[in-house]
Order: sequence, then structure tokens, then C-alpha cells
Amino acid sequence: MRLFYSIPAGLLLGILLALIVPAGAPYVAWAGQIFLSLLKLLILPLILVSIYASLAGGSELRRIGGRALLYYLATSSVAATLGTLIGLGFSSDLPAGLLSLEQVDQTGAAFSLERLVANFIPTNLFASLAEGNILHIVFIAVVAALASRRIAERERDVLLGGARALDALLMQLLRGVLALAPIGIAALVYASLANMDWAGVFQLRSFVWAVTLAAVLHALVALPTLYRLRTGRSPWPFVAACRAPLLTALATASSSATYPLSKQTLEQQGIAERVTSFTLPLGATLNMDGSALYQSILLIFMSQLAGIDLTPLQALFIVLLTMASSAGTAGIPGGGIAMMAFMLDLLGLPQTYLALYLIVDRFFDYPITAINVWGDLVVAAIVDRDLRRL
Repeated sequence: MRLFYSIPAGLLLGILLALIVPAGAPYVAWAGQIFLSLLKLLILPLILVSIYASLAGGSELRRIGGRALLYYLATSSVAATLGTLIGLGFSSDLPAGLLSLEQVDQTGAAFSLERLVANFIPTNLFASLAEGNILHIVFIAVVAALASRRIAERERDVLLGGARALDALLMQLLRGVLALAPIGIAALVYASLANMDWAGVFQLRSFVWAVTLAAVLHALVALPTLYRLRTGRSPWPFVAACRAPLLTALATASSSATYPLSKQTLEQQGIAERVTSFTLPLGATLNMDGSALYQSILLIFMSQLAGIDLTPLQALFIVLLTMASSAGTAGIPGGGIAMMAFMLDLLGLPQTYLALYLIVDRFFDYPITAINVWGDLVVAAIVDRDLRRL
């Protein structure tokens, strides 16, 4: 309950400070970075031990993983289709000469099958840990859990007990970090909004309205409807219960950093740990509802500005391909820049258009990340309900 009220208070404080005294943001930005760093410190070990502990003792991979992937594919497809249709509707009347932007350097690698496989299958455990590649950690944890079933029961019990003990220790550390949440979130929001290029964002008023409409429809209509249909419950109490992780995602623009709080919140709502430990890490890398609708709209607007006529099916194909090629990218603020550079190459657009992405992403990265996290929370609740019905 303390987090329920303190996180919104920190968010509001950061907004007020950015509006009243924007010049003071550099002096407190360090507090937000410390809070974000402490959250990230817990992510990889918590994911590794929680997945292992959930899968090593039972045969849950097919029951949980298959359902989670099916729901993730469904929600992302709905988001991509919704963004495509709305983007086509709002992009028909854009101001001429809008993209007089300077060249922006990018380091994103071109798409290849080798790069796609590398995003799913790790080649170096320590490199995956150092780079914070969550999908690699999920892969390692699943393989280790499956392998542990074929060793002697005594050794397996030792490993399982150690994983559960370490999981309890990490959750205790998390409770200590969350005590800093109001201050950390206020500092993060303060530093972000104080330097926001609002004039650059509102040059694309039609884009702002398109993303806003798509986000509202998906977050407040599509996902709640799916939740009600699959659980038989009203989604609004669940929204209120998940306020803390949603506001944290909104403040940090990092689905990965929000993972520990999402896990704790869902388990407090009665969602089984075996479900949260597997669906949330998987969703942090594979489920991108907000990103799907946002990027589809952005690519359609870029194509329109470049004089390229893009059909809805072509736009949807590009978005789905983007989702596949970017799987395993760390869920951090601005993490989609390399992927967007690849998509520009695919469309034949100059890299100058990457500057447009940087302008609007500075603003939309926060609500879009919150929608990504909201999709993960809904799917976890639905999968848990499905398993209880079996």
C-alpha cells in the first residue's frame, strides 16, 4: 500500500519540478540513475534463479511457455494491426518539408539470419550476463532446469534449494531498493521532462494523436477485453492493483527495470510464482505491444513523408519482421535505435529519418514502455487463470 501511493506521488513531484524549476534537473539526476542501476542490478540473477526454481521441480515449460507465447503473439499482432490502420488514417495530410533534419549516425547492424539466431541462442554465458541480454538468460535458465531433471535427485534437490534461497534473498534486497522508489522516480521524471524538446514533438501533431489513439484503444480496450474474456473478472481492479509497476515503467522507460516490481505485485495478487517467473522475463524481451503499435505508426509516417505508398499488409509485415529481428534486445530506454536503423534500410529510407525517431522517441518511450509492461501483466494473469482451470 505504501508503494501504491508513494510511486504516484514521486511521479507527480517530478512533473511539477520539471515545469517549475527545469534548470535544477542536472543536480538531482544522479538520484534517479542510482535507483535505476539498483533495479537493474537485481534483474539478471532474479530471472535466472526464479526460472530455474520454477522449472527444475516440475514439467511446467510446455504448459506455461506455450500459453504465454500464444497470448504474446496474439496481443502483439492486435497492436501492430491497430497501429497500422490508425497510422494510415492519420498520415495522409502531413506538412511539406518537415524533415529538414541533420544526419544522425547509427551503429545498428544489418539484418541477417545469423544475427537473428544470435539474439535467441547465447554463445558466451559471461558475455550474455555482461550485456544484460534477458532472452539469453531465459534460454540458459530453461536449459539448466531441463538438464537438472536428469541428474541424481539428491544433487537436484541441493540445486533447487539453493536457487529458492537465492530467490528469497534477492526479493528481500528488492524490498530495500523499493524504499527509494519515490525519490528515484521523482528524479528520473524531473531529469527527463526538464530537457524535453516539446516543440519538436508537436511539429507532428497528427502523429501524436495517432499514437495516443492507438495506445488508448489497445491499453484501455483491447487488453482489458482480453483479460475479462479469459478470466471472467473485471479488469479495473487489476489495473489498480498493478499501479506501482505501471507507473514505474512510465517513469523509467525500462521494461527490464520494472520486472522485479511486476513480479512482486503479481504474486501479491495471488498469481503463482511458477507463472510470473517464466512469463514476465519472456515478455520483457518478446512481448512488445506498445512498441508494435508505435513503430508501425512511425514507419508509416516516415514512408508517407518520403513519398512511399505503403499498403496495410506491407506495413504489418514490416512490423512483424521488426519484432522478430529485435527479439532479445535489452529493455532499456532508447533500446530500439539499432532496430529502427535496420527498418529504415529495409524501406530504402535515408538514415536522416532516424533523427525524427530520436525526436519523438524521447517523448513516447515512456508511455509505450508502460503499455509493454501492461501487456506482460495481463498475459501473466490470464496464463495463471488458465492453469487453475486445468
